[in-house]
Amino acid sequence: MDIQLNGNESNKNNRKYFSKYFCREYIIKTIICIIGVFIIGIGISVMRYVDLGLDPFMCLSNGIYLTVSKPLNISFGTSFLLFTFVLVIAVFIFDRAEIGLGTVIAMSLTGYISDFGFFLCNLILAEMAEYLIFRIFMMFFGVILISIGSGIYFNTHIGVSPYDATGLAITAKVGNEKMYRFVRIGTDIICVIGGFLMGNIPGVGTVVMAFFTGPLFSFFRNTFFVWGKNLKIITWYNK
Repeated sequence: MDIQLNGNESNKNNRKYFSKYFCREYIIKTIICIIGVFIIGIGISVMRYVDLGLDPFMCLSNGIYLTVSKPLNISFGTSFLLFTFVLVIAVFIFDRAEIGLGTVIAMSLTGYISDFGFFLCNLILAEMAEYLIFRIFMMFFGVILISIGSGIYFNTHIGVSPYDATGLAITAKVGNEKMYRFVRIGTDIICVIGGFLMGNIPGVGTVVMAFFTGPLFSFFRNTFFVWGKNLKIITWYNK
């Protein structure tokens, strides 16, 4: 009798656990997350196209693509997926708290969306690429897109990107949340150096992203939060 009761209780707990992934709120979170990742991917493709520098993690990712994957005829999207998959495995072993569906979406879609956007840039903007002023304008446009996408993505709270999860996992192991800023600076420096050694030259875009992405991300995240609450799309805060 006790075994049957325990079995029923276990089944109820399992149904309760999985039911949260099929409710309206989680479906909306997933859709918003995909929209945010799509915008991020397009922003990355613009930054790759104008070739004026990428953010630290993409600097390393693109370096791996240029040195290892491209000679093997592996697309940037597949290269990014494989690299971030290795990161996620490492994070999952040490601290799985920040891993979620959003992590999987970012890992799976960002690189392929970037490939798609890069193809469109080559198709539509080929004649404009020789003008430096146009490339600078597109660089800032790419930074804004990445900031907008990140602001949308982070409001879902269904898992952070593989790179963000890495920094959080290291901080958790250190045991001091205040160290996250310094951990992030350290990982950024390692990524830029690694990307440089593998053929991805940091540029003015890397510096622009270092100074402007944070403030723009905060602005857009707060803006979309307010819009989402007013439109009753975001319903998962203050419960």
